Amino acid sequence: MNIFTIFQDDFIYHDYQPLYTIDRSQSLFGYEALLRNKLQENPETLFQTAMRANILYKLDTLSISKAIEGFLHNRNQNGRLFVNVYVTTILHPSFHKYFDYLMGTYPELQGRLVFELNESTSDELWQNPLLLKALKNLKQYNVLYAIDDFGQGTASIKKSIEFEPDIIKLDRYFAKNLAESERKQRFISFFSQFYGSDTIIILEGIEQEEDMQVAKELGITIGQGYFLGRPSQLLA
Repeated sequence: MNIFTIFQDDFIYHDYQPLYTIDRSQSLFGYEALLRNKLQENPETLFQTAMRANILYKLDTLSISKAIEGFLHNRNQNGRLFVNVYVTTILHPSFHKYFDYLMGTYPELQGRLVFELNESTSDELWQNPLLLKALKNLKQYNVLYAIDDFGQGTASIKKSIEFEPDIIKLDRYFAKNLAESERKQRFISFFSQFYGSDTIIILEGIEQEEDMQVAKELGITIGQGYFLGRPSQLLA
């Protein structure tokens, strides 16, 4: 693939996977924007290609902009919009100016945007003292930030304490066969009690009703996964 194909207007787009509360109402909490492309290439491959060509920041900010445009294009949309973003993008010297412009263009998104930072990002980037400052600067627009795929990295608990994320998304590993695993149940019970009072906990990868019911009993209030809804295009 020619690397510049990425930046054709219609080459990349997003599907949106819903997140729901897992109480009786199962009300919509928001959507996660998931990058897609017309060649059906793995999004990770696309980003790796951009990284090698030293244009990762350009692709990531394009993805953020298009995710927001697609979300707001749906007149019936509500709830929060979850967007994955690279830590290197937030640390980029041009990001603050770009984001000021973005929020000026889409003021209706203030208070509804959630940036997901992948927990498995290298520790070197997490330890950059500028990262916490950059995240705090986003608060002027009421942007929330989440640690995604929590539990994959080697210092998950440390990150969750030092960065005080608004949201923690537990990796899908913990949802798989949760109803049958007492160890996973004990972990989630502890986790929910430790963080649940001041941090929103979301369990990813829920694919079975019995796993969702156990998560609910353990104190999880919001879920995401194929049982609750698959990624799809939003209706205009």
